[in-house]
Amino acid sequence: MLILASSSISRANLLKTAKIDFRQVSFDYDENLNKNISPFLYVQKIVLEKERQFLSTLGKDFQNQNLLFADSIVCIDEKILTKAKDKKEAYEMLALQNGKYASILSAFLLVKPEKRVFSLSKTTLYFKNFDENALRDYVENDLYKGKAGCIMCEGFHQNFITQQVGNLSTALGLDIQTLKAYL
Repeated sequence: MLILASSSISRANLLKTAKIDFRQVSFDYDENLNKNISPFLYVQKIVLEKERQFLSTLGKDFQNQNLLFADSIVCIDEKILTKAKDKKEAYEMLALQNGKYASILSAFLLVKPEKRVFSLSKTTLYFKNFDENALRDYVENDLYKGKAGCIMCEGFHQNFITQQVGNLSTALGLDIQTLKAYL
C-alpha cells in the first residue's frame, strides 16, 4: 500500500482513478521557500522539504512503508505561481495566462524501503482569451482557492485550453504514468 503524504484531493482522485491502493495522510507543510530560483529547482525543493517535515514529525509511524510526496507549481516563463492568497492575486495570475500559456511542473518523491524515486514532469497548456463573465465567476466564487497558479484544468480552464503538451495527470498534480512504473 502507498501512503500519500498530502491533503490534495486532486492527487487522491488521480490515484483512485489509476486503481492504486493507497491511504492518504494529511499533513500541513510550510511551503515558504525562496522563489528567486528556477521553477524546476523550486518544485523539487518543495517536495524534498515536504519529505523532511513529514519524516521529522511522523516518520517513526511510517517506517518501511511506501511514501509518496508531491507538489506542483505553475510557471510562466521563469515566474513561479503558487496558490493565490486572495482574489486580487488570483486576478493577477489569471491575467498572465489569458490568451497565453502556462506550464505546470509536478514533482514527486516515492520513498520505498529499498529505493527512492524522484520524478519531475512538465505539461504546458495554451489558452485562448478567457470569457470575462466566466473569469469573474471563477474568482468571485473562490473556485481558484487551493489551486497552483489558479489553474483548474478540470473546471474553469477546460473550456479555454487550445493545446496541451504533456500529460493531463501532470497538470492535475501527479504524473501517474511514471509513478505506476515504479510501484
